[in-house]
Amino acid sequence: MSMPIRPSVALLALLIAGCGAPHLKTVHSAKSLLVGQEAEVLSRCIGEPMAVETAGGTSPTTLHLYSSAQARGPDGLLLATPKPDADADEWACVFEIRIRDGRILAIHSENRAGWGFGSIKNCSAVVERCVGI
Repeated sequence: MSMPIRPSVALLALLIAGCGAPHLKTVHSAKSLLVGQEAEVLSRCIGEPMAVETAGGTSPTTLHLYSSAQARGPDGLLLATPKPDADADEWACVFEIRIRDGRILAIHSENRAGWGFGSIKNCSAVVERCVGI
């Protein structure tokens, strides 16, 4: 026997889903708009990476890591220092941006806080300035 869904529960679920939709759209839009762009655009729309790693090979790539736990400058852009607190970074939204020959190849994001209770806002806050570039 199934239990009927109460209207208040259904309304709450729709509200929660609706609140995250614009932020999720921002993240998806930024990812699609940035791929293929020159890497220098990242300093203007996100800021400084928290870390840069080199992946070798015949055509080396670099991975630029950005975290919603990074400090922000007066202009709102992310700063490389100070490094994020380990506890804050554990619940952050982290973007890994792969760059080769000065161009953005791919973007991967990980929302370590999960997708509930508005945590998608942390992800969209990192890349929102990249939409409309």
